Amino acid sequence: MEVIRDHDSFNPGTKTVATIGAFDGIHVGHRRIIKKTIEAARAEGLPSLLMTFDVHPRQVLKPHEQVEMLTSLEDKLAMLAETDLDFVLVLNFRAIAKLSAADFCRQILIARANVAHLFVGTNFRFGAGAAGNAGWLKDHCAKDFSVTQVPLATRDETIVSSTVIRNLLKTGLVEKIPALMGRNITLSGRVVRGAGRGAGLGFPTANLEFTQGLCQPGSGVYTGYLSLRELRLPTVINCGTNPTFDGEGFHCEAHVLDYHADIYGSEVKLELTTRLRDEQKFPSPEALSRQITDDVHRAREWFEAQTARGKS
Repeated sequence: MEVIRDHDSFNPGTKTVATIGAFDGIHVGHRRIIKKTIEAARAEGLPSLLMTFDVHPRQVLKPHEQVEMLTSLEDKLAMLAETDLDFVLVLNFRAIAKLSAADFCRQILIARANVAHLFVGTNFRFGAGAAGNAGWLKDHCAKDFSVTQVPLATRDETIVSSTVIRNLLKTGLVEKIPALMGRNITLSGRVVRGAGRGAGLGFPTANLEFTQGLCQPGSGVYTGYLSLRELRLPTVINCGTNPTFDGEGFHCEAHVLDYHADIYGSEVKLELTTRLRDEQKFPSPEALSRQITDDVHRAREWFEAQTARGKS
């Protein structure tokens, strides 16, 4: 897969079969569109192309609203690299945000992407004021390329969307996310210095600073995995404000089971798999330590059950 970050320099040299969107989280609905794009490209003997954006469109169109992403651009590109796409074109959204639907179609889809066949979700919108959609493309661009609308994916009568997944993450319902994403929710970050209380309680933790702009989990204690290079390590994670110590800014601390290396400064990925309990205020550090002992015991039981089922 070739990644092109400057759309002005992109020249595929042939017609393409393409799709376009924010693709935040690369959930099962996104994967359906990508799969159909790749299959059609192969059938037509043309390269497959996915177009996405360097920033989420809402960050530009609605700057007063906080946009919480499920994946950074780099993580998104890493996931797309696992597919059979030929090209990923990263569009500079600020440079194209004011283009009308007609100009976007002419300047990007035709002149740059050289689209022969375009796959989009039924909720796809583009152009200034979101004036364009699949119907507009069919009405105005039929002589240049064909358009296929891909129905939105559903799970248990719920439409799969990045918004739904964000809400599940923010409310701590991480067990429901794999059905929508096809995998556990994974957040990227860096291990930074914390208050150092974990070691004093008998459970040293890695304090995680998530990549800027990522959606943060709801407060609580979770099981999960911390990935460091080639390692994927069973972990107990506490997210919240440390109410036992009078509260502080939101943070996530990871206690990696049976792993004792110093990982300060490391870039890591954190999977959240299940939520054990709410965050609580305890009457003393000793009471908190007893509760963490119980959390770790329950987490070990969960990991052992996963291993027994062949799901670790």
